Amino acid sequence: MRKSNAVSTAVVFIAALAAPLFAHHSVSSQFDSTRTTTISGMVTKIDWANPHVWIYLTVNNGNQTIPWRVQIAGPGALKQAGIDKGMIDLAKPITLEVWPAYSDEIGAPRSGNGRTLTLQGGPKLDVSDKWPQGKGPNNPR
Repeated sequence: MRKSNAVSTAVVFIAALAAPLFAHHSVSSQFDSTRTTTISGMVTKIDWANPHVWIYLTVNNGNQTIPWRVQIAGPGALKQAGIDKGMIDLAKPITLEVWPAYSDEIGAPRSGNGRTLTLQGGPKLDVSDKWPQGKGPNNPR
């Protein structure tokens, strides 16, 4: 009986630890991974917080300015890739390659999931959502 209780407790404990992995949303459920869009604009705000960093920018599209919000990897994954918040200069334009959202709320900014970020005069950075070791359903590379 005692062994049965220990096994049951261990199973519940392991399931509780694994729950966040299953709770992670699929990028492809919100964003169109069959279509890549490149946008360039000025960053207006950065939310550098878990579970994902969000970059807000204004994109000049001819005669109109379109607000965008782009979800990229979390702070920990970005730090492991050598990317920190201080690298993004709010006074200089950036270019993002994104998977656009399937649909955006009316009146809300356009949204996308960031794949690469290119700083003005700088390198092209991989800011895609990553799973451990860079593999998983959201990062098949």
